[in-house]
Amino acid sequence: MKPATRWALVVLAVVAIGILWMLWSQRNQPQAPADSGVAKQPVAPTPPKVEEPVIASVLFDFDRSVLRPGETPKLDELTAKFKARGSVRIDAVGHADRIGPAPYNLRLSEQRAEAVRAYLVGKGVDTGSIHTDAKGDREAVTGEACKKLGPEKRKNRKLVECLQPDRRVEITLVAAR
Repeated sequence: MKPATRWALVVLAVVAIGILWMLWSQRNQPQAPADSGVAKQPVAPTPPKVEEPVIASVLFDFDRSVLRPGETPKLDELTAKFKARGSVRIDAVGHADRIGPAPYNLRLSEQRAEAVRAYLVGKGVDTGSIHTDAKGDREAVTGEACKKLGPEKRKNRKLVECLQPDRRVEITLVAAR
């Protein structure tokens, strides 16, 4: 056999092996569907994404309406979400624990809501976008958990500590519709 013929057979064998290898490696890949000539159904538009409500709660010290330094990151995050979402309003509702007279607690809860408003305005939120309300001690979250801890006085440290979750401002972003 002539050397040119041998080389031609070797090249032909290499090409055949290459083609077989290519076909073998593509056998597990998904195939495109064949066009059946049937009209495709239109795809319904996806409904707009409903944003999860954003609710935050900021806690206060006993008998105080000054924001705790550890609570301000919650308000910073809320401010960023407010600006990013295009929300139309922020609701800030102040609360107090049950220690003390109801009129005093109502005023204290108002002061707490106003402290949150002042902080948010300082972060660039328009004051007209913030709605405040005060509930005093009417909507406690502690329920019966702190009932049997002794007299309802500021000197009762166990009770003051137990009622901590009631000393709060609840903030809600109200989304644009």
